[in-house]
Amino acid sequence: MKRFLAITFVGFLFTSCNGFFNKLDELSYDKGRERLIENIKKPFNGIVIDTFSYRKNLRATDIVLNSGDTIFPTNGQVMKVIQIGDSIYKKKSDNYLYIYSRNNNQIEKLWFLKIPQKYRDDERFPEEWRTKWMESTVKD
Repeated sequence: MKRFLAITFVGFLFTSCNGFFNKLDELSYDKGRERLIENIKKPFNGIVIDTFSYRKNLRATDIVLNSGDTIFPTNGQVMKVIQIGDSIYKKKSDNYLYIYSRNNNQIEKLWFLKIPQKYRDDERFPEEWRTKWMESTVKD
């Protein structure tokens, strides 16, 4: 009888924990999708005054603008191109950055954030964005 109760308890515990972790995954997914949408909607522009990484001994991952914005592009190409003194512009509800480099008088157009395919397929993802910026899509 004790063995039966122990096995039943372990089974119940496993089922409860599994449901709990599934709910955490779902909440994390929703938060990530909403953060992505919010960041695409947000416009910004300014001059790059600094680049940095929150982790020591790693190359820069974030950009600080003179407007006070700190941005985190998930396109590694942006960090390879950007230099202090460059101007950056991003339109509202667009996933492209326009970078003007004073060194070579060029404007680079690069995508800003990776968009997971599962977000594109989600019915809560804006319909008008589903087929835009396809080069920024990452497969699950």
